[in-house]
Amino acid sequence: MSMLSSFARLSLYQTRMIHQTIPAASSVFMKRQKKIDPEVAKQREARRRKRLEKEIRQMQKHSKKPKPVDELTLDVKSAKNIGERRRPVIELSMEQIDERAIALKDYTRSRIALQQKDDAWIRGAIESQRKALVELKKLSPELYNAAIQPAPNDLPLTIHGPTLTPPIKNYEAPDGDYIDTTRNWAS
Repeated sequence: MSMLSSFARLSLYQTRMIHQTIPAASSVFMKRQKKIDPEVAKQREARRRKRLEKEIRQMQKHSKKPKPVDELTLDVKSAKNIGERRRPVIELSMEQIDERAIALKDYTRSRIALQQKDDAWIRGAIESQRKALVELKKLSPELYNAAIQPAPNDLPLTIHGPTLTPPIKNYEAPDGDYIDTTRNWAS
């Protein structure tokens, strides 16, 4: 009960702090309204309503149009000779279909064979290099160490600094510039 009475006192306290002002209509600085003939006011209201209805009809009329797609539109020059641009449908005989399938299979086999030859050549070169390095290591460790060093002139590569940069704390990466190129079809 004591809590309820404290809330009641609080609400009374807040209502006493409300400040009421004189209505703005009775201000000295307000412009005085001219008296308008009721017929003129009706005509103005009718004109305003008619204009709004016309705008709504225009908006509804244009809202049903689909957005134009540039890829689907034909230029005038291409549209005029579209009959010349169409090719007749060619019916292939079963023999031609079989010949094309055999040719495709032969081509695929030749490509696979070429790929296998390339792989075998690379594997053979790597294996012979490995054997040569093993024999060189047995004969002379100094020459072996010199042989496994990268050649300085083969690759013009210069690396400075640490290979792995530690992350910067609390760094927010920028998103980059974004240019909106979306077309707006509303008129």
